[in-house]
Amino acid sequence: MLNACRQLSLNQRPFNLIVTLLVHSHIHFRDLEDASSVSLRDIARFCRLYNWYLDLLNQSAPANLSQSELHYFPHRASFIALLLCYYFRLRSVKLQNIYIDKMQLIIAKWYPKPKNIHHYLMKDILEHEQKSLIDNKMELSEGTAWNRALRNNIFVFLACIINRIPLFMCNKPGSSKSSAVPILINNLKGKMSKDSYFQTLPELVTASFQGSQNCTSEGIIKVFERADNYTRVKHCSELLPVIVFDEIGLVELSPYKPLKVLHADLEVETNNYGFVGISNWRLDASKMNRALYLSTPDLDVQDLQLIGKTIVESMEQQAKKPLIDFNSIIINGIAQAYYDLYDNLSDAPPDQKNYFGLRDYYSLIKSIVRNLMETKEKVDIYEIIRRQLKVNFDGILDGSSL
Repeated sequence: MLNACRQLSLNQRPFNLIVTLLVHSHIHFRDLEDASSVSLRDIARFCRLYNWYLDLLNQSAPANLSQSELHYFPHRASFIALLLCYYFRLRSVKLQNIYIDKMQLIIAKWYPKPKNIHHYLMKDILEHEQKSLIDNKMELSEGTAWNRALRNNIFVFLACIINRIPLFMCNKPGSSKSSAVPILINNLKGKMSKDSYFQTLPELVTASFQGSQNCTSEGIIKVFERADNYTRVKHCSELLPVIVFDEIGLVELSPYKPLKVLHADLEVETNNYGFVGISNWRLDASKMNRALYLSTPDLDVQDLQLIGKTIVESMEQQAKKPLIDFNSIIINGIAQAYYDLYDNLSDAPPDQKNYFGLRDYYSLIKSIVRNLMETKEKVDIYEIIRRQLKVNFDGILDGSSL
């Protein structure tokens, strides 16, 4: 199957390295999850993603690039494809680090130089390519922060959409799953795109479907028919329908078992559209195995602080009223407090573990800003914070006192 990867088999050494990395990746996930968690479908997705990124690297390469640097492109393309297929499905930073360390040890045996670079795959490969493809090319709407979760979501979503690989994005509410979709739609407008590379890609058009426990197979078939109608208007090289299936996890609970109709449509060889299924939890193995799986680990303190500051700055710009009292020190403290609260609840009973989500944190920051803007006279900001903590973190479980 790997012979489908262009230029990879021309040099036996990197070819054998990739074979070793793929074999150990499959062993790793079978030990971590179960035997059905990985299959030859992952290898097929790897080959398709490798060829796409190799083409992208060759297209964007400067004319004066040396032959030795061009010779390294198959390495970079194979590492990116490896991370897309395996790294992003891991549900926590701890599990991601374990996998990365294992892969880097294997790479170091074949190429000693990366051994001296801390998190070579993350810093020198993934973050560099994300910055090149996303940060330097895409535009965000006002008030949106480039946090780790959003950047990863967009990067994986872009790779899957361009290559017609079905994608399942599964994580808790507020983890930027839905935010990635409109950002990509707004940036990929075909020849009307602002970036030269995006101008070579088809324009994206969404066919949205809202899942529920009462969903039937007829409703799912209709959304695929809607996507098919778009292809009759323009060629797929100009217009690419993207099926956005929200709350697909709820559909799995339907007594009608409607998701069975997806099995044939989600095969890489027969999939003619972009497809993303958004859920708060994983689906069964028969569905997950047919798509690339993206799981977003919980945000760390730095991500929470960045999001908090971005919300404040955005609301200040809209109101044209700077908030001197609500400084970064206070925002950082609130972010740390929320992180500690979430960490303390990790050992709580199941009905309380996720009682306070990220949207409660976002609402808290917005409520404090609104209170400060509405108050014309000098106020005690800490009194406002205490009041809004009670408003946003109260209920059956009183988070303001934890």
